[in-house]
Amino acid sequence: MDSLSEILQSSRLDAKVFLHSSFCGSWAVDTSGSRQATFHVVARGACWLHMPDSDQPEPLRAGDLVMFPHDAEHAISSTEQRPGVDVPRNQPTEGVPTGPSTSLICGYFAFGENRWNPLLEAMPSYLIIRSEMTSDTGHMESLVNFMIYEAEAGREGADVVINRLSDVLFIHVVRTYIAQYKPDTGFIAALADNKLAASLNVFHQQPEKSWSVELLAKAAGMSRSGFAEHFHHIIGQTPMQYVTQWRMQTAYDLVITTQLSTQQIAEQSGYQSEASFAKVFKKAFGKGPGAVRREGDSG
Repeated sequence: MDSLSEILQSSRLDAKVFLHSSFCGSWAVDTSGSRQATFHVVARGACWLHMPDSDQPEPLRAGDLVMFPHDAEHAISSTEQRPGVDVPRNQPTEGVPTGPSTSLICGYFAFGENRWNPLLEAMPSYLIIRSEMTSDTGHMESLVNFMIYEAEAGREGADVVINRLSDVLFIHVVRTYIAQYKPDTGFIAALADNKLAASLNVFHQQPEKSWSVELLAKAAGMSRSGFAEHFHHIIGQTPMQYVTQWRMQTAYDLVITTQLSTQQIAEQSGYQSEASFAKVFKKAFGKGPGAVRREGDSG
C-alpha cells in the first residue's frame, strides 16, 4: 500500500454533507468556526469567494470546489463586492427560486480524534479546484454530478451515498493538489518526490520495524546525511520525529479501538519495552495508554 492510501485508510475519514440548497437574491455563506475542514461545491450557477486578507474575490462557477483545510475565515456570496453585515448568512431560499440562483453542496471532512493528518497539515488556508483543472476532469465531473443527483432525487439512503461520495471527493482534492499546485515543502511535496516517497512507502508498510535514519535513507537510495537533510527540508521534521509521531497516532487508535494489551500495542508500534512505549505515548498525548482507554470506555 502506498503512503497516501495508508494515511487515508488509517485517518478514519468521515466526510459529511450538511447542506445542499439554492440561494437567490443577496446572500452569503460562511461556515468558518466549525473547527472542521469544510468544503463547498458549486452545483449550479456562480458566486464569489471572499477571503479576509484579499481585496480580490475569486469567481466560482458550476463544478468548482473550494476547501478550507484549517477552517479559515471566509464568505461565499452572490456579488463581487464583499458582503456587508446586513446580507443574510447561511439562509437558503425557501421553496423554488423565482430568479437567477446558485446551488451549493456544503460539507466537511472529519478525521479520527487526536489523529495527526500530514495531508491537511501540508495544505494552504484554502484551495480551489476548478472543474477544468483536473487531468481526469470527466471523473471529477461525474462525481460531482452524482452528488447533485443524489441530493436532488431524495431517494432512500441518499445521505449515506452523498457522504461516501464526499470521501472520494477528498481523495480527488489531494490528487489534484499534488498534480496542479506542485508544493515545494510539506508531506504532499514528499509524496511527489520519488526518493522520499519510496522511503515513506516502506515505512508505512512496516511501521513496527526497527527503523533508523540509515534504513530509511537506504530505501530512498540516498546517503544518510543527504537523506536526513532532504527529509527535514521537505517535511519539516527529522525522519525519526516523523516515525515517532506516526507510530503514536497509530498506537492511539489501537488503544481506543481494540482490546490489545499495552505490551501488544507497544510491539506493533516498534517498541520492545512497554515502559519506554508508555513514556513516549504520555509525552505525545499528556496521558498514558491506560488512562486513554478508560476515558474511551467511559465515554
